[in-house]
Amino acid sequence: MKKIIIFTLLMFVGFGIQAKPKPKYAISMFHFNFQYVAGDYKIESRIVRESLYPALQFFEKNPVYKANFEFQGYAIESMAEDFPHVLKLLKKLINRGQIELVIAHYSDQFFIAYPGLDLIKSVEISDKILAKYGMKRSRVFFGQEIQYSPGTATALKGLFDVVVTSSDPHGYYRGDTPPLVNVNYGDDTILGLIGAGTKKLKNLDWDWAFLDDGEVFNTLDYRSDFYFVPEQEKESIDKYKKMKKEGYQFITMSKLVEILQKDKDYVIEDYAFVPEGTWNMSVCGPYMWMGRQRSGVETDGITRALCYELRGEILATEKLIAYAKQQGKDVEKMNVSIEKAWQHLLLSEVSDSSGWTPWLVEVQYTANEVANARKELKKINDQLIDVFPDNYLIINTKEGKVVAQDVLPEKNYTDAYLPIPIHIRAASSTTKVQQINENLVQLDINCKRPADGAVEIAFDTATDNLAYSAGAGEETIVKIPTDFKNDPNLALSNGFLYLGNGYSIIKDCSVEHLAVTWRQSEQRAVFRQELNENNPEMNMRFYIFEGSEKEAHQLSNTLNTWPVFAAKKNGKNIDLVKVFPVD
Repeated sequence: MKKIIIFTLLMFVGFGIQAKPKPKYAISMFHFNFQYVAGDYKIESRIVRESLYPALQFFEKNPVYKANFEFQGYAIESMAEDFPHVLKLLKKLINRGQIELVIAHYSDQFFIAYPGLDLIKSVEISDKILAKYGMKRSRVFFGQEIQYSPGTATALKGLFDVVVTSSDPHGYYRGDTPPLVNVNYGDDTILGLIGAGTKKLKNLDWDWAFLDDGEVFNTLDYRSDFYFVPEQEKESIDKYKKMKKEGYQFITMSKLVEILQKDKDYVIEDYAFVPEGTWNMSVCGPYMWMGRQRSGVETDGITRALCYELRGEILATEKLIAYAKQQGKDVEKMNVSIEKAWQHLLLSEVSDSSGWTPWLVEVQYTANEVANARKELKKINDQLIDVFPDNYLIINTKEGKVVAQDVLPEKNYTDAYLPIPIHIRAASSTTKVQQINENLVQLDINCKRPADGAVEIAFDTATDNLAYSAGAGEETIVKIPTDFKNDPNLALSNGFLYLGNGYSIIKDCSVEHLAVTWRQSEQRAVFRQELNENNPEMNMRFYIFEGSEKEAHQLSNTLNTWPVFAAKKNGKNIDLVKVFPVD
């Protein structure tokens, strides 16, 4: 009898342990994009009135629900000027711990296409705006188009603690993954919260209550012209109610990260390398913004290169301002203008001007913002004239050196043959090859649009050992793994790609700035652009370097990331010309 009683007690104790449910957590990410239709300010205002404000009112009335709301710094600036009552409500929900504010960048820029400095500058400008309005962001990073890059481990070092992505690009390249991982890049590490991560863990379950453009919480975006749709809001709210009924606790992303970090049975593993990518990788990833043209008005390569060209001019002008200060010039007004130039540059880098299916106003938005930035640079040049010497000033944008020089060295380039094979798909094409030195040639290519619009420039590669720099992480070289489920699509934010065969190619990002796809089965690195009928040709410049990948990588950063300029007074203007580095 005693044994039977003991067994019965143990059975009930065991049953009690098994019956105790694991905690279940729900997180949300509302991504509000005030540049959803870049350049259409009626849509911007409608998003606030019809979508953002009602969403905030829902959370105000239901304190049990928590979420992350993500904006550009530009959005905070806009709300403060045009919708102060909406900003006041947002601040109220942040202060009571219900909304966690995510401010990733000043503009919803396609940041993986550009060097990390642009992203850092974007965060700095946003932080100044937040300080102005008495707000504080979280240390959670989430990018427009759900952009991800391991390069953020370096670019965001000290600024953010965790980078959030969705099921893509992870699912496109790899299999199962834990939700919280260490993203390693060079010597830097940042936590990654992977949306595709395992939802059922030993000590807890978690899931998404909402992960999308904030606008679709209660509108149908384009399909409703961003006007409020009651049925859409009801569907979204019903999901929250359903998850609440199922026992989910609604928490912020920072809280989920904290819970996983404190879980004694959860091990934060090192993340297997995944290159830069976006949401919905099955339709091209970075190539969607850097080569694929679907709307009939896109000019991807030119649009992205226009921003790249401008950033070099801004870097050079910054160094000229420092030079003027050394000459005793008052530079206070110049500093105001250079900050505005940066803001316009970051606005011009907006993703929607080159993908998915941009309207003409969005394509023009980049060109307009570049023009606005150059107006600010012209103001600075007008103030620099009286301290400018009669000879050239050579500007090293990385080191900040400004050195006077009487004449520019002549280019002693000679016509040459291309040292590696090239494959071109076009109606017709012309190439010009010039020898710069014994290890380096310059290749200029002009391709005419074929009937189907698709132009391709391809280089042969080895089967492995290829290397590049991930988007926004241009100071580091990484080997490209060969165990991906699909061919990698790379932005080449500094233009550098080591082909694995003793040669590197360096794309001039200020001519046409396109993504590359490594077609592993073909052993080719392919630059593809689908030209529209009004954009009949593609022009690209590459440098082909024979030698170590380290030397090629250094050269790529000198040519693209931190270019060298020659500046000379020309009447009342200052001519600024990018020059090839002598050394």
